[in-house]
Amino acid sequence: MEFAIQQKWPGTPAKIAVLAILTLFVALLTVFSLANNVQIVFTHLYYVPILIAAYWFDRKGVLFTILLSAFYLGAVYTFSSHDMQLVSAAAARVIVFIGISLVIAILSITIKKQQDEISQSEERFRGVWESIQAGIILVDAKTHMILAANPQAQRMTGFSETEMAGHLCHKFICPAEEGKCPICDLGLKVDRAERILLSRDGTKVPVLKTVTEMQVGEDKYYIENFIDITPLKDAENTLLAYLRESTLRIRNPIELVRDNLQELQDELKRRDTNPTYIATALAIQEKNMDGILNNLQGLERAVAEKRTEIPDALREYLKR
Repeated sequence: MEFAIQQKWPGTPAKIAVLAILTLFVALLTVFSLANNVQIVFTHLYYVPILIAAYWFDRKGVLFTILLSAFYLGAVYTFSSHDMQLVSAAAARVIVFIGISLVIAILSITIKKQQDEISQSEERFRGVWESIQAGIILVDAKTHMILAANPQAQRMTGFSETEMAGHLCHKFICPAEEGKCPICDLGLKVDRAERILLSRDGTKVPVLKTVTEMQVGEDKYYIENFIDITPLKDAENTLLAYLRESTLRIRNPIELVRDNLQELQDELKRRDTNPTYIATALAIQEKNMDGILNNLQGLERAVAEKRTEIPDALREYLKR
């Protein structure tokens, strides 16, 4: 997403040149008109450099207007000093020139201040957009076309923003079929939900995804933001494998003890029970129970060593 940040006083030399040409033209026209006893028509051309100077250079433009007005008033006095009525009319026009220049300068300052605020806001947004560690994609809600993608989204998908822009999100970065969008077609709410993101090489990246709607005028957009949870899923799979192995190491000896105790129970029901056999069988079960205890102690040692595959919550539970 590109942002146009306006520079202060762009093209200043060109503006000064244009203003200088207009001023010279007005000055020559003033001398020519007054020399030919023309008092009114040419004065309307003064508004052109006055308005331009006030808009382009605000306070300096007002100073320019004062100087230009002084030239005009001096020229009128030089050519028509015998007619104080013409001089008074010229003085009135000078007041109007300066008043208009002040109004335009104030408006120009206000506009430039607002432009600066907008530029600063855009720059702050661009900083967040480019540095945030979550992938963000802007999608047109009506067409499902991708409009923009931040750098993190580009890194996660392997596509540049240019490559993504103008493409349907279906089967491009989202595995959903066209017409089966979880948001607009199925009416589902996606808020920190586990979803799949398709990367450039076809890899399915597990992400924690949130989709929010944004209304701009009559247009509606989807803001999709997602966080790569591949390390979390890897840790989860490692933990499941570790727990599965630990469970088997404890369950198998317990099942063996259970079966052996059942055999002893059957043996005790007989009248010709051999005490030596019973003692031997109990000794075996004692060893089996020792094996179970050793397995439990191994699990406790893993907790004490802070094995990375054991989450803190499970570690605290096992310490009870």
